[in-house]
Amino acid sequence: MQPAAKPTMSPSTAPAIVEIKGLRKSFGTNEVLKGIDLQVQAGEVIAIIGKNGSGKSTLLRCINGLEVFQSGSLTVDSKPLLHDNALAMRALRQRVGMIFQGFDLFPHLTVGKNVMLAPRLVKQQADDAGTAQAKKLLARVGLAEKFDAWPDQLSGGQ
Repeated sequence: MQPAAKPTMSPSTAPAIVEIKGLRKSFGTNEVLKGIDLQVQAGEVIAIIGKNGSGKSTLLRCINGLEVFQSGSLTVDSKPLLHDNALAMRALRQRVGMIFQGFDLFPHLTVGKNVMLAPRLVKQQADDAGTAQAKKLLARVGLAEKFDAWPDQLSGGQ
């Protein structure tokens, strides 16, 4: 799998927020990532496209530290992934988020409480700050009025 070609951009003197060199990942004898090279600058938006099974999710899981790769290098915010260092991996995961393809909200929590859950558990965010942030995020995606709704009251698109 190869990432989609990036448009030509003016050079930046800042280091890439994500830098990948020669990344290789196999599942048994099936080599999924075959020497991936990729640089993503802060604020840059890229698309990773490819057929089913081409390694898109595997690449993202490597960036988030959820998959261990066999060779190559991967740094996030100039810090290498250190799979054997739980503290370093926790720090990485506080800065790198991922939404899984098959995600669901917890049915026993309101929409607002679902949005507040990770910041509260991972970053020990206070409830007042979490409520304000959750309301702001829901408003940003046009769902401000759904803060107190239950997950089964949402449509699939919501």
